[in-house]
Amino acid sequence: MEELSLAAIAAMTARDVLRAHPGLGASGAEDLAHRLETALRTAVRQERLACVAECERRKALWTGTEERSATPPSLRTEARFRANEAAVLADALRARGTP
Repeated sequence: MEELSLAAIAAMTARDVLRAHPGLGASGAEDLAHRLETALRTAVRQERLACVAECERRKALWTGTEERSATPPSLRTEARFRANEAAVLADALRARGTP
């Protein structure tokens, strides 16, 4: 499936609104597209930050499990792998940058 940019989604939505409300005019549709794009970027950025925070929380959970002396060796290994995986996911999400 083709990935659409947030700007493209906003422009398509603005065109749909313009068709439904022709009195909006071209400049109104352009303004609406800009506002929609800003709202979409804000929502995506907030969701991405929430996902990074969840990855960091899980990394801390698994790191704590690995470091506890009562944790069996087999679970320590699993905890290390899961902590590393959470760290990699957090880094990947951060690297995506601004939507």
